[in-house]
Amino acid sequence: MNMRRSLGRNGSLLGLLVLITSLTGCGSGGLVVVEGTVKVDGAPTGGVVLMFFPKNDPNGVTAAGTSDDQGKFTLTSGLDSGVATGKYIVTATYPDPAVKPTAAQMMQGTFEPGPDLLKGKYSKKQTSTVEIEITSGSKELAPIELKKG
Repeated sequence: MNMRRSLGRNGSLLGLLVLITSLTGCGSGGLVVVEGTVKVDGAPTGGVVLMFFPKNDPNGVTAAGTSDDQGKFTLTSGLDSGVATGKYIVTATYPDPAVKPTAAQMMQGTFEPGPDLLKGKYSKKQTSTVEIEITSGSKELAPIELKKG
């Protein structure tokens, strides 16, 4: 009888430990939270849209981010913050910030971003020259240096 009570208590404790581990452990799917800076012609630039495509895994999850006014960005993979470890081909587009949607376009959801100020140089993974490796120790990436046209 004492053994059953002890086993019941230990079983409950074990269940609690499994639950805590699952909530705090690999909840992010092994993603690494990183940040970086984008520079266009040497200056930190906001509004650059980045896509990180797994280089050696065509079925891997693509990560994305958009730089703020100081050129800083973080990455998300689907709905999760961070990016899986591995090598990535990075694409970048820089829509002209001077092109603003009209009220009608906003209401109808038909706004198209302005032309790419990088002139498509980095917009396709087949032709982009930007490659980055994410490791489990990555926290801040080296600046991504881009040039207009």
